[in-house]
Amino acid sequence: MKLAFAILLALALGGAANASEPADTKTGSRVDPNLRPVVNARGNADQLVYRFSECAAARRTSRVKAMLDARTDTAYKKEYAALYDIQRCDFGGYGDADTFKINADRGVLRGLLAEALIKQSAAVAVAPLPGQRVYARDWYEMTGRPRPLDEMATCVADIDPAGISALLHTPLGGKEEGAAIGAISPSLGTCLAVGYKLSANALSLRTALAEGLYHRMYDAPPKSVEAAK
Repeated sequence: MKLAFAILLALALGGAANASEPADTKTGSRVDPNLRPVVNARGNADQLVYRFSECAAARRTSRVKAMLDARTDTAYKKEYAALYDIQRCDFGGYGDADTFKINADRGVLRGLLAEALIKQSAAVAVAPLPGQRVYARDWYEMTGRPRPLDEMATCVADIDPAGISALLHTPLGGKEEGAAIGAISPSLGTCLAVGYKLSANALSLRTALAEGLYHRMYDAPPKSVEAAK
């Protein structure tokens, strides 16, 4: 499912973000109607969504968390609406207009938002746990990903949370990211469902693992549910 959203920036791109200003301050649009659409290379487009996710998680933290925690489309769409018109973000180097449109796969966007929330709480310690025989979570239906990918991500978040954390602290799309994926590959193999061929690219894999770790940290199922498996 492709989700598109327009971002109206109150400051010219490349300006510093003002962290002291209320997140939802309305300042109106400064769009020049003669501006041409921004055309980004694929790498820049991914970086733009990444930077947007960081800003959204910082400026509307509670709404982003509620969006990831939603279990119905109605609740999800209600919180998703908060992502429109997020202002005073610094996207310097990734665009040259005040208004532009981002197209992001639902699973990718969710994962990048999850990554940003995780990085806001670096002090939260997550210890490894034994893997479960079966992984079933009620948030799987919300991601738009193949279920085996979400199951694998949940499992890796249990047995190798440090590996996911290391991956999330690498630059998006860089050589370090590839090395971190290689380092975590034994856990991926352990957690991958029998008979399922993993075909996700690096971005899809990174974002799935990020959401798996997010739910492990902030949205874990009751212990009684885990014990019953």
